[in-house]
Amino acid sequence: MIALTAPLPSLPRAATSARSGRGTIEDSLEGRASRGDRRALEALLREHARAVHDLCRYLAGPTEGRDAAQESLEKIVTSIARFDPTKGSFRGWALTLARNVCRDRLRRRGLERRTFVGEGDEVTATTASEAPDVERVALARIESRRLAAALETLPEGMRLAIVLFHVHDSTYEEIATALEIPIGTVMTWLHRGRKRLRVALESDTTTGGEP
Repeated sequence: MIALTAPLPSLPRAATSARSGRGTIEDSLEGRASRGDRRALEALLREHARAVHDLCRYLAGPTEGRDAAQESLEKIVTSIARFDPTKGSFRGWALTLARNVCRDRLRRRGLERRTFVGEGDEVTATTASEAPDVERVALARIESRRLAAALETLPEGMRLAIVLFHVHDSTYEEIATALEIPIGTVMTWLHRGRKRLRVALESDTTTGGEP
């Protein structure tokens, strides 16, 4: 079993250097992991497991998402030989794999896949009764009660985009692939989300909220 509960240390991302040339790709964590280097794979899992976990919680709900995240991490390990670092980042590949695992699990259980929609709309899914609590992740990783509360006010898809981008350092392309939305939508959600966070934080300050 691959534990998800323990804090995961951050490691320097290898994606940028991995794309700079063949020699660099082969020497990177991603390149070494794709060739079966167990330590490189473990380092990548420590860096990206939280992003996989957060995505699964949103797509499948807290309970089903927890199992989906575990299955995703195990599948990453068994499928690593099929990862090609010359075609994209490990994070993007892992999030896509996790998205497909969630979809398959919900289909097998006869549940509706969680669908992300734009600002002002509601997310509909049979798992909606299990409200995701990404604010806890934000609280732990960003260490801000006010920011966690402000995140909670955002539409669900927008909140996940903010967390993937600012907490997990995902790219526009990785978020778009994981959520199956256009890159333009990702950029719009991030822009509007940051604006709404600023408004929420300013409002909290003027009403005497905790710092």
